[in-house]
Amino acid sequence: MKKNSISLIFSRFGTILMLLVIFISFCLFIEGFSSPKNLMNILRQISLLAIIAEGFTMCLIVNEMDLSFANVACLCGIVSAGLVLKGHGTLAAVMVPLLIGLGFGIASGVLVTVVGISSLITTLAMGILATGLTYWYTGGISLYGTMPQSYLILGRGYFAGIPSLIVMMIIVVIVAHIFVNRTKAGIHLQATGANREAAKLSGINTDLYRILALTICGLGAALTGILLTSRLGAGNPEAASGYMMDTFAAALLGTTVLHMGLASPIGTIVGALMIGILNNGMTLAGAQYYMQDVTKALIIILSVSIASSQAKRLDRN
Repeated sequence: MKKNSISLIFSRFGTILMLLVIFISFCLFIEGFSSPKNLMNILRQISLLAIIAEGFTMCLIVNEMDLSFANVACLCGIVSAGLVLKGHGTLAAVMVPLLIGLGFGIASGVLVTVVGISSLITTLAMGILATGLTYWYTGGISLYGTMPQSYLILGRGYFAGIPSLIVMMIIVVIVAHIFVNRTKAGIHLQATGANREAAKLSGINTDLYRILALTICGLGAALTGILLTSRLGAGNPEAASGYMMDTFAAALLGTTVLHMGLASPIGTIVGALMIGILNNGMTLAGAQYYMQDVTKALIIILSVSIASSQAKRLDRN
């Protein structure tokens, strides 16, 4: 019984325990890591990663894949920059890119559910389309100019002394958690991912919820692109491309938190924190960038391996 209890703890909280071990180790051995300023900096660094990863998590919940979110974020960021630099105002610079992200998500969902193309192939093609549109719009160059303060405050502002990006991240995580666990639509998303055929037999329109998941992912990508452009004060065609692998890592690490193999908003933010703490701590320690990638890969493999092995042991017992 005692062994089962230990296995249960490691299968559910192994990744969180590893996160705490890494955090405490950095606090003890890396100068300046535990300062309030640096801890706030870590949260700001992971804010956009967490936002885009929460959208991707919705796809994982329904057992679908989205390979286009980083490309869509780049496109939406560029469109947002173009609109605000041409004097169309902050509202247009926010709403139009959100509609573009919405459109990409719905289009992907329809192609997957109605046409029957796999989400892997569909979103790969949609990502290529988004990249093509980005370079067509910009000619391959970044967009610079004077942006109004009402737009820049989205990515650079503060609310009650807290950076606006952190506030936005917290809101997104809370809303995602409540949506997935406390609403009818969220429960149906989980049912669709758990067993699509059983969900259909119980009267759930599984195609609708697969479209919904891909649509939310598109909206998350669009919001990330807007906030990133506001943060940078310019539109870069490749600005969000670096979020692809870290988003995969954060969301997949999240599947080892609380319930092995199940994606969740809380698990994803834990994964994002893991990545942010590793990046920040190793940078302060003077590690080369390639060593950060190697370390992140090893930590991900170790976390998943421990959680998976403990879960299998529980199943056998």
